[in-house]
Amino acid sequence: MIDPEDAKGLRDDLLAVLSEDAHNTQRLLARMDAITRESGVGAHAALLLILTHLAFEEHEARRHWEAVLAHRDELSKRVGRDIGVRVAVLDYFMNINRQLVQPALIDIEMLESTARDATRDKLTGLINDVVFHSSLQHELRRARRYSQKTALVLLDIDDFEKVNEQVGVLVGDRLLKEASILCSNNIRDIDIAARPGSDEFALLLPETDRNGAILVAERVRREFESFFAGRESAGRTIELTVSIGVACYPEDASTPERLLEGAAQALYQAKASGRNCVQMFHPERRRFLRFELEPGLFEVEVVEGMETTSASPRNLSRNGILFASPEALQLGEKIEIRLARAAVGDADARSLRVRGQVVRVEELPRPLAVGAESDPIGAGALAEDRFEIGMAFDLDWTGGTDDLLDFLEKARSRAVGPAP
Repeated sequence: MIDPEDAKGLRDDLLAVLSEDAHNTQRLLARMDAITRESGVGAHAALLLILTHLAFEEHEARRHWEAVLAHRDELSKRVGRDIGVRVAVLDYFMNINRQLVQPALIDIEMLESTARDATRDKLTGLINDVVFHSSLQHELRRARRYSQKTALVLLDIDDFEKVNEQVGVLVGDRLLKEASILCSNNIRDIDIAARPGSDEFALLLPETDRNGAILVAERVRREFESFFAGRESAGRTIELTVSIGVACYPEDASTPERLLEGAAQALYQAKASGRNCVQMFHPERRRFLRFELEPGLFEVEVVEGMETTSASPRNLSRNGILFASPEALQLGEKIEIRLARAAVGDADARSLRVRGQVVRVEELPRPLAVGAESDPIGAGALAEDRFEIGMAFDLDWTGGTDDLLDFLEKARSRAVGPAP
């Protein structure tokens, strides 16, 4: 059976087809068949749901459409003019199929304007809690169908109740409106911003992996901190910050309920960690953000602490980096590295220099050559990266964590398109 959210997603395309092809039966049906193939949603069932609010399986809906179009031709001959598809639909379902008993005649734009008002939070204009949960279910179904990733970001304004008591409800409402604008301005057109609670916001990010979700969440957090820094009202300082929890499908959960639970748990951890921070849901309750670096996208060059050499980054957090190196370093040694996009012939490739201390040195196992059972080196073995080095960042360098996050976002954007 057709899902209302699926039909809603195709509304504009279907009504456009109906306007363009209403006088050409075969073309109309062919265009709707094409939309069905491209979207994976039954276009015939979707259009009937939009026009009549009757839900059918797609094969049944197509039979009804063929009957409706034949009925239009017959009625048009009787009255001597084309009666149009909508009138044919109405007469067919009232007098032939008889599934409509008391239809309400109303302009679609007026109807959907009223429907939009019922789906939006009156104060902020973001979608409300009911529509948010429906959208989450719909997006996970779509992600499952096309094997895509989806991220959920939950935001809670820190100590907002106290702020509301200090400045009053009117000022508090204005702050919530400004907060909703900050959320909306930092997401893409395909993303969804919602207000599921009084001082809570949610961002639904389709086609977004864990790294992309963290970057979006950190961008929003910094926007909040920067925008509300030094704000005053009636002589009182207002410096709003936000705590954020992030969870992703399918890594963290396979259902809407579990995904919400994961993001809520991460949000709770962010609150418990001192607020004004982002936490990623993880069963092991990791304290800090961690980025899995795409193989071949980044490279590390040690420029101070030993002879300049290139290395391969493995894992990155806001506090340090793990990389494989052909040479060993000493525990406690102070070093400087250059983190950069891997060579891609791009003159604008960005890089970032960071300083820190070596906190881990481990020799990597050396692979066996093909056919070599006892020789750990082997004639065909690759032994370029012999050591795994862990470096803890000195976060007092200019820019600190913000520079690191900016670099990652810009590098990722250049590699895979605009950041979410």
